[in-house]
Amino acid sequence: MGGPDRSKAAKYIQQLDQAQCGGDWEAVPNLVRKIRKHAPARACLTLAANAIHAVQQAIKHRPSTGTNPEITSLVQYVPPLIGAIDGEHDHPEDVFQAQVALGWVHWALGEPELAALRLPKNIEGDFSQLDGTSKQCTGWTRTCALKAIYIKGAALERSRSLGDAIEVFESGMPIVSATASELKNASELRKWTELLLTKFCLITSQSIKSNASPRMEAETLVAFRAWADFWERLASSSSAAVGGYATEADVPRRQIWKEYYATLSFIVQGDLPYPSTALGATSNNHGMRIIQRGELARVEARYESLLLKEAHFPRAEQSSEEIEELVGLVLGNWAVLCGSCWDEHDLGSSGRVGISRGVLEILYRAATKTFHSTQILRGLFTVHLALADFELAFKAFETYFEIVNKGKQRVQKTGEPEHALDSNEDVLVTASKCIRALCQFGGHAGAEKAKKLAHFFEAWLEQHDPSHSQERLANGDANGVTIGNQKLLENGTTAETSTVSPHVYAHAWRAIGISNAQWARLTPDAKSRPEYQTKAITNLRTALKPEYGCTDDVDTLFALALVLSERRQLGEAIQVVGAALASQQNNDKTSNPAKFARERSLIRLWHLLALLLSAKEQFMEASHACEGAFKQFGDVKALFGEREGDGNYQSEHLNGMQEKHSAAIDDMDDYEKEAILEVKMTQLLLIEVQDGPDVAVNGTEELLSLYSRLFGQTQTPFVGPRKSQQIPPTTGTSTLRSVKGSIFGRSKRSNRDASGATTFASSTAENLSTVSRPPTSQTTASAAPKIHVTGEGGTSAKLTRRSQHPSTKSTKGDSLAHKLSHASIRNRSIAASKVPSNPASDGEISPTKVVNSTSQQPRGALPKSNAQGTNPPTSYSLLPFSSPATRLPPSESRRHRIGILVRVWLLIAGFYRRAEQYEDAKVSIEAASELVEGLEIDILSNDSGQLLVDAREWGVGKSVEELWADVWTERGQVSLAESWPFVALSHFEAALTHFPDHPAAIVGLSNILLDISSETLVYPPSIPTIATPPSPASASPTPHKPSTHTSTTSTPLGLPPPPSLGPAPATTKLALFDRLAARDRAHGLLDRLTKLGGGWNDSEAWFGLARAYEDAKMEGKAKEALWWCVQLEEARGVRGWEAVGGGGA
Repeated sequence: MGGPDRSKAAKYIQQLDQAQCGGDWEAVPNLVRKIRKHAPARACLTLAANAIHAVQQAIKHRPSTGTNPEITSLVQYVPPLIGAIDGEHDHPEDVFQAQVALGWVHWALGEPELAALRLPKNIEGDFSQLDGTSKQCTGWTRTCALKAIYIKGAALERSRSLGDAIEVFESGMPIVSATASELKNASELRKWTELLLTKFCLITSQSIKSNASPRMEAETLVAFRAWADFWERLASSSSAAVGGYATEADVPRRQIWKEYYATLSFIVQGDLPYPSTALGATSNNHGMRIIQRGELARVEARYESLLLKEAHFPRAEQSSEEIEELVGLVLGNWAVLCGSCWDEHDLGSSGRVGISRGVLEILYRAATKTFHSTQILRGLFTVHLALADFELAFKAFETYFEIVNKGKQRVQKTGEPEHALDSNEDVLVTASKCIRALCQFGGHAGAEKAKKLAHFFEAWLEQHDPSHSQERLANGDANGVTIGNQKLLENGTTAETSTVSPHVYAHAWRAIGISNAQWARLTPDAKSRPEYQTKAITNLRTALKPEYGCTDDVDTLFALALVLSERRQLGEAIQVVGAALASQQNNDKTSNPAKFARERSLIRLWHLLALLLSAKEQFMEASHACEGAFKQFGDVKALFGEREGDGNYQSEHLNGMQEKHSAAIDDMDDYEKEAILEVKMTQLLLIEVQDGPDVAVNGTEELLSLYSRLFGQTQTPFVGPRKSQQIPPTTGTSTLRSVKGSIFGRSKRSNRDASGATTFASSTAENLSTVSRPPTSQTTASAAPKIHVTGEGGTSAKLTRRSQHPSTKSTKGDSLAHKLSHASIRNRSIAASKVPSNPASDGEISPTKVVNSTSQQPRGALPKSNAQGTNPPTSYSLLPFSSPATRLPPSESRRHRIGILVRVWLLIAGFYRRAEQYEDAKVSIEAASELVEGLEIDILSNDSGQLLVDAREWGVGKSVEELWADVWTERGQVSLAESWPFVALSHFEAALTHFPDHPAAIVGLSNILLDISSETLVYPPSIPTIATPPSPASASPTPHKPSTHTSTTSTPLGLPPPPSLGPAPATTKLALFDRLAARDRAHGLLDRLTKLGGGWNDSEAWFGLARAYEDAKMEGKAKEALWWCVQLEEARGVRGWEAVGGGGA
């Protein structure tokens, strides 16, 4: 036998290193034998190799149960290894490997404390001495370093020293980075790297969830990013496992991706600083949010693909918990990313719509791995609603409600809980969201569905709401007794009911109240309207109970104030609005002051306050309330952004409207922007009341400029040349350039001094108490408008009626505006309007004081969630209350904006009409007509077949036919003002052919018919025959302007004339039958209108109905209608309550 051979020893030592790194444990004993022969001094190395081989064999043959004798026999290696470590002084790598082997032996023996004790105290420091810049250690030494870090960190975890464990694992990250290039060819290195990263990710994820240390999120992402890098390096290797379990790992690989995604979600949903680099540097920059969103999307896709691949479809009695956990995280992230905290440019090119569509795809894929998951259905409803997919959203809710309802019935019947069934709290939250959406977007059909849904949940709340249960017990009405969270049923059994947060009860009662209020507005059953209004007030006051902690909820207070306003309880309504505005001033500023969430929520309250004060003839205070809606944002740049240059806009709150940086309005949806525009429209109407229509006309340019800043330039379909529908032609010029020039080309509209007019908006709080209006650039000279008529659109709300505005020219006949002209709030003189009224009468607040105190607050302060000041829950169970606002798709949004612009032009036409500038009024009407025609072409050219010109589109507003009715009605009003009553009659008839229930058209047409019936208005001669034309001299003169136009109808009923044997007589009097027919038709139209939602509170309609009753000798009914008319008129503002919008939701 030969002696030791150094060359062979070196070769065998290298082979041993390769065998250990490659996991070839069968070759280790033979190599150890050869090394002992040729290198007997390397006893520490060979002993460590033998110990590691023994541990591997023991683990390989480990039984599933019982004691493994091979494991217990490992104790024999402990003394020799200790001795070898102490005796080795020439080979530090051998010592290092032996220390790790000794620690692993103790770890296999179930002695983690001893294992950590036997390992090097400073693993990373010792390893750096072995693998430095001047020398390089073996591959197995690198593997041992990773193994040592894993064993030590895991041992510290078992001893509950999570902080120390995290520090140990973090110290191994440089080693992981240094060995990354060797992973493909070294299975043991790959195995221990994966085990180390797995344990590091799990420990630090657990730590951040339990401890929420300020540094934890950065350290957690270091671990997970190292895991992702490890995963990507092995992606191209055939030996890389995609899923399943790693060798000797306790959890599947997808669990790490789950924790990675959960940690990223924790950072996103908690608005924590995002670690932008692997070293843990953090940044709150908007520029980093695109990177954050990209990382979240990559991890989400990876985890979802693994989960869907490995998850199985559950059995009927099983639930897919991990699938639903993923859905909860996805929806929670969606609520934040698409909410107000993130801007559109933070989300990449796809924006909110792209993210929402991606969430829908995840939900539908998740549904293939679940069985009737109520959580997925709830998410589908919420996301579809945010995307304005109303049909799909409400179908998802119907399915959700059916499954939940049947499931709750089974639970009540069997007493066995179903784990996959939503809790009562989730059901109430989702139903509340659905009810409010139906009321806000659904019109009459939506209100009817909401009423049925609200009735069901009202009955449920009366049984399960603790406050109502106590009331029923006190009144002796309870069918059972509530003990804690257990409901004692009538059959004597008990069923556990889930705990519901008090504020969820409040939101449910609010939704029920909103539903009852909306149905009261739209119901055709006039007798039931007071009942629904009373129920709505009761429900809303229930939602404001102190025990619910929502006494200062803005939406509830607004809905309550609106119902009280509709019931003409103005004093109480003003108190409610004042309480809402005052309570919001005391709320602390939250972590996101730049979004102005509080101020945006108060816009409708300020608007409602202005209308309430105008109804009490406190016009100056009402103007201050309109100003308060803008001044609460503080600097106008915060609301409208900055602009380049120093252009002088007409009102202070419109300065700086050309955006340079992000402003509050850029975060608003179309409905919030519409609310701002409505405030401006009311402001101009208040100016008209106080200073006359001539001054209000001068502010129309501001209205168009504001529209342009809010909605931009919206292109409408091309409208080709067409014949004018106006009789007679409005103007000799028809180009759109001449439209602008005709309206805004004059420099001075008002004969009075502009300095006496009421200010549009003051620049400081001190100006709020000033009565006189300082001159603005618009009151002295009009500039070109800032909006192009042809290219814009918006949706139409109800057309403001002629009788709601001051008229400078009395109309013919005994109209309500004529009879009540001296007492009407709309015809007060300028001098009278400047007399200060008592702001404290009937318990009202002073809007001047509210504006002053609001303007002194820190800008952008957000309200607390309840009276106790606790933060709102962030769990997905409450997602519908904090979910992103519904944003219309581009096509629907464009139609919505066209309708708004139609309403703006018709309002401008009304200003010109009342200022006796009829040609400009007609041009404004034609501008609106062009928009409606373009919108009609757009709908008719739609290939989907789902759009109809005579049906309201959900979320968009009025139908095309209703818009045409608005246009024709305003044409009729202009004709009346020009003393062309029979031309006006034809226009009103045309309006009713488009929309038979149009309130203003019915009132205008009925007044003319009643004038004809009473012979106050003499009907013109009918069209003569060709054979025997009547003599012009035979017609008796009328008190009206001679007309060169004839009516399109021969009778007031629009019926064909009776057959005649000879030529029509040239008479100006109608037969009794025709006059009675005119009266009866007016009576029928008005009687129907006063029962509908559009006219039940229209004092003009009731006055016309009283006239019809009086002409029919029905004096009792006439008196009742007149008394009701007086009550409506006394509580009537400059606009209808519907101007605040939203269906009260």
